[in-house]
Amino acid sequence: MIAVTPWQLPLDSIDQARSLHRMLFETTFDETPADAFLGSSHIAAVQHRLIDMLTDAEPDKRWEQWRQADQHPHRVDYVRRHIEQSTIWSTMPADDRRQYVQDLLAPLIPSPELLEELASL
Repeated sequence: MIAVTPWQLPLDSIDQARSLHRMLFETTFDETPADAFLGSSHIAAVQHRLIDMLTDAEPDKRWEQWRQADQHPHRVDYVRRHIEQSTIWSTMPADDRRQYVQDLLAPLIPSPELLEELASL
């Protein structure tokens, strides 16, 4: 087993953090057929940590409200289309589907109702 230690992301400013967030968010939802990043649990974890950093650094920016997936219908529709076109979706267990939906939407957070709706497609 490889021991992994936490590391600090070397960013010099909040502007760099915002830029990295924007790049990851836009790249993840890039509407190209060969989207290698959509649904990656590793990218999702980075995105969540980055938004947590921004939330701590900019409490007045309302990042918690921004993270609500229901506030981003275009992104939710994109995830819905991705799921509907998936060839493996019907073979996935329910728990895996829920986790995959959460990874697909990252750094957005679905409401329990939206999570169940998408997981049951």
